Amino acid sequence: MKLTILASKKNLLVTIVISCWIFALQAVNIQHLEPAFWWTGMHNPELQIMVHGQNISASQVSIDYPGVTLKEVVRVENPNYLFLYVSLSEQTQPGQMQIRFREGKKTTTQDYTLLPRNKKVGAQGFDSHDVMYLITPDRFSDGDTSNNLPEAKIDRSDQWARHGGDIRGVINHLDYLKDLGITSVWLNPVVKNKPTIYHGYAINDFYSIDPCYGSMDEYVEFVDKTHERGMKVVMDMIFNHCGDDHWWMKDLPTGDWLTNNNQFVGCNHNKWTVVDPYASPSEKKGFHEGWFSEYMPDLNGANRHLGTYLIQNSIWWIEHTRIDGIRQDTHP
Repeated sequence: MKLTILASKKNLLVTIVISCWIFALQAVNIQHLEPAFWWTGMHNPELQIMVHGQNISASQVSIDYPGVTLKEVVRVENPNYLFLYVSLSEQTQPGQMQIRFREGKKTTTQDYTLLPRNKKVGAQGFDSHDVMYLITPDRFSDGDTSNNLPEAKIDRSDQWARHGGDIRGVINHLDYLKDLGITSVWLNPVVKNKPTIYHGYAINDFYSIDPCYGSMDEYVEFVDKTHERGMKVVMDMIFNHCGDDHWWMKDLPTGDWLTNNNQFVGCNHNKWTVVDPYASPSEKKGFHEGWFSEYMPDLNGANRHLGTYLIQNSIWWIEHTRIDGIRQDTHP
């Protein structure tokens, strides 16, 4: 009987040792890395890379690429996040930079693309001389029925449902807009949203085009063809809030990623508090920090990492797609 027990203990010990050894050799599992690429030669040399993966903060991070300095590795209270702050010198060349994550005896290498600056026309700005035309893409023209996805529940008899309009539909009518005398085209958000939300203001991925509207290539094509006709593109950006099904809502980085300690508190919508010097602090707070709605959580731009993330996201869209201007939603 004693021999059996000893043997069992020995087997258990072997199992534990093998399990620990396997764990030490497991590759780091990176679920999200944003932005996915960046550019050399930018005016601001700083770059934030947000990394999300199971227990990623246990990794030791290093970068060995000419002209690139890993200035800071920030670990937050959620161990599934790392914020890497990188500096790119003027001498940094485009190429494949490698980010190494070492955990135990295993090192995982993540390729990160550095591109040359985009030389296409763009970033022209807009002013009072422009004639701007606002389009809600879902309501404009359905140029490609293949992206009428089942989960979007297209129903033109329902005023609140998606109706099927898309980026291809806008491209198909650019000559019509040109003939009207339009100089700038402003689209309501085309970034990835809740499938059933037609207006586009509940973003669940700040770096992707909504598949119901088309692809990133189609959006770039839309910008290019608008420029070819001598018109500009204004992008609708939403940094006040996200959608409640954004991927980070299931695993928030910090306790203050959203306003009111990540808890829903409805906005009082008292816009006058922005301009009234006598508005009470509580009313100002209720407007600035209240959630637009329960399904559009309010982002806390005062959080250093989130604030940098959002600013950088706007720069990414300008450089990658060459939009000309930004309409910032819920600016107050």
